[in-house]
Amino acid sequence: MIKDREQLATKNDAKQEIQTEAVAIASGGFKREAFVLAPRSKYGSRPAVIVLHGGTRGANDIFKWTSWPKLAEREKFLLVAPQGVNNQWNDGRDVTISGTRSTADDVGFLSSLIETLIRDYGADPRAIFVTGVSNGGLMSMRLGCEKPSLVGAIAPVISTMPEVIAQMCRSARPLPAMFMAGTADPLMPYDGTPNAFLLARGNNTPMLSMPATLDLWRARNGCTVKGVAKDLPNLNKNDRSTVTRIEYRTCKSGAPVIHYRVNDGGHREPRMPPQEIRGRFAQLGPQNGDIDGPEEIWRFFTTQIDR
Repeated sequence: MIKDREQLATKNDAKQEIQTEAVAIASGGFKREAFVLAPRSKYGSRPAVIVLHGGTRGANDIFKWTSWPKLAEREKFLLVAPQGVNNQWNDGRDVTISGTRSTADDVGFLSSLIETLIRDYGADPRAIFVTGVSNGGLMSMRLGCEKPSLVGAIAPVISTMPEVIAQMCRSARPLPAMFMAGTADPLMPYDGTPNAFLLARGNNTPMLSMPATLDLWRARNGCTVKGVAKDLPNLNKNDRSTVTRIEYRTCKSGAPVIHYRVNDGGHREPRMPPQEIRGRFAQLGPQNGDIDGPEEIWRFFTTQIDR
């Protein structure tokens, strides 16, 4: 239930005026908040994309550092950035991210948020999509496993699957999914091996490798074992990485599984051009500049509208 709504900012653009609102929702004993970016004009029922921030980050980062706002303005969909408690999501792992272990009912919060978007913002209930980076990507998988009827597709970025969530997910209803991950990710290893950084923070949750994560979703959706791989153009010769798209589209359920494998990519979402990051963040590895993550994710989501 919406407790209050505050207009945060209005941006004037030559082509489209955009309004950003903060929506407060009471959930699990917390006053939770999400930020909604929507064209001021009324377009009737329309898709909504929920973007979940990474651990230690915040909802405002979606608007400050990604191409999602311009994309939402261009394509006329609702862009929604919820805020995690203590800048983290309870993604199913037993891990300390922002100094504490999250016990928040984030599945309940996101479920209430989706209900609000449909009721108050004209979101098409058949076109609610969820994506996220790292901790946010893991949370999108958890929501897709526990509440698959609420979302039309998910797109986790630089996120492999915790085994504890995988156990509950194998028997869940089919759901279209797209995964984007780097083979040289030091924080969320592509091969599923534990890493020292998370072990130091008490993460004792076994993780699937990315190939095993894909196998789970492929089997869940009834897709063929062998995917169709295509190397994408190496547009940025200086980013130390390339991209291979692997598609599993022959699926009994009709719900495809798509994988953007960022060869030699690190724990960073692809963007054009890559963002120059120095200091300790440089340890996250190379950022691919051949594709723009949000553009590819939205392109996938559009194929699932009215599926």
